Amino acid sequence: MSDARLRRDVIWNLVPVALLGAVGLGSNFAIFTWWGPEPLAVFNLVTTAFFVLAVLGACGLQFAVLRALAEAPEDRERVASVVVGALVPNVVLAGVMTAVFLALRGPFAQLHHSEAVADGMLVAAPGLFCFSINKVLFNVVNGLRRMRAFAVYTSLRYALIAAGVIAARLLDVGGSRIAIVWTITECTMFVVLGIEVIATVSLARATRWRAWVRLHLDYGLRGVLSTLAYEINTKLDIWMLGASGIAKELVGVYAIAGALNEGATQLSVVMQNNLNPIIARELAAGNPQEVVALARRTRRWFVPSFSAACLAGAAAFPVLLPWLMHDAALHADTVPFAILMIGLAVASPYLPFAQILLMANRPGAHTWLVVTMVTINFVVDLALIPAFGLVGAACGTAIAVASSALLVRVLGRWLVVPDL
Repeated sequence: MSDARLRRDVIWNLVPVALLGAVGLGSNFAIFTWWGPEPLAVFNLVTTAFFVLAVLGACGLQFAVLRALAEAPEDRERVASVVVGALVPNVVLAGVMTAVFLALRGPFAQLHHSEAVADGMLVAAPGLFCFSINKVLFNVVNGLRRMRAFAVYTSLRYALIAAGVIAARLLDVGGSRIAIVWTITECTMFVVLGIEVIATVSLARATRWRAWVRLHLDYGLRGVLSTLAYEINTKLDIWMLGASGIAKELVGVYAIAGALNEGATQLSVVMQNNLNPIIARELAAGNPQEVVALARRTRRWFVPSFSAACLAGAAAFPVLLPWLMHDAALHADTVPFAILMIGLAVASPYLPFAQILLMANRPGAHTWLVVTMVTINFVVDLALIPAFGLVGAACGTAIAVASSALLVRVLGRWLVVPDL
């Protein structure tokens, strides 16, 4: 792939990041303003469980299908077999995990001392089924290198989240049921992505899909723990703050910093989405030095620009956020947010290549990497949250993301590309 096409695809996929800032983060701000910090905390706690169970519903099949499609996107019969071979087990697993999600409503409500969590999980359950399948459908689009379509659909998802929050407000939905936003969003995306796949993949030509079921499940099961751990890690700080007994209002305040941190992380996810198919293709073709050259070209501009954006955001936070949201309580997020941004800046050289082990058909090694990162986060949170509250939670996340970058460097050089 030419650098010109890569730059074009990256630019297209920066549009969803802008929407994430304006819509995704705006939705968190809107919930905080319209319903208050405690409902925002409940929404985030439900969202954590929602994302974790969706990972099990997808079972790593999304990465299996991405890697398989990127290797030979021009072979239409193979493409069809790859896609159908992933969707058949995906639908079954999505149904099972939705049932588990509903069964866990009571235990999760007890864990967080809030019946509102159970209420939120109930209304989010249909969305969980669709979200588990959408993960695979999105990576079909990605694996076929339809990056402009990928950008449009990602943007649509954020727009639907915003529309869902506004609809919940207009319909006077209670604070415990704001998570219905996920059902509105993911059920709509399921229809849209289903039409996309039917239009671009000749599903009737899937003559060898049964063989791909076994291959996908083998790959996915070896890597699903890493995906599960990654999703847990994205909300582990909020989850542990909620379980620690700290006031839900403070958890809601910290959720704003967490949402901003997640938004900043999406800049590196854009790079991952565009680089993964290229890396998979070059490694499958036996061209590791092409990956080295790609990494060097990417770092030259990504590291300084991303780090500068993180540090500028940390400096602007205490000035803009309390004023923008008319709530002085957000000053409590100043130091935690700065710590989160420093963690991302330190990790920036390896954030775009965080999934290189997956693309190199090393899902077991990738699982070890991510589980180690989550373990570090959990241990630091467990040690620091009781004494330092929000600052302790931020330290756990920042140390974990910096550690993951170091692990990508070490394992990537050892197992994939010596000069990464």
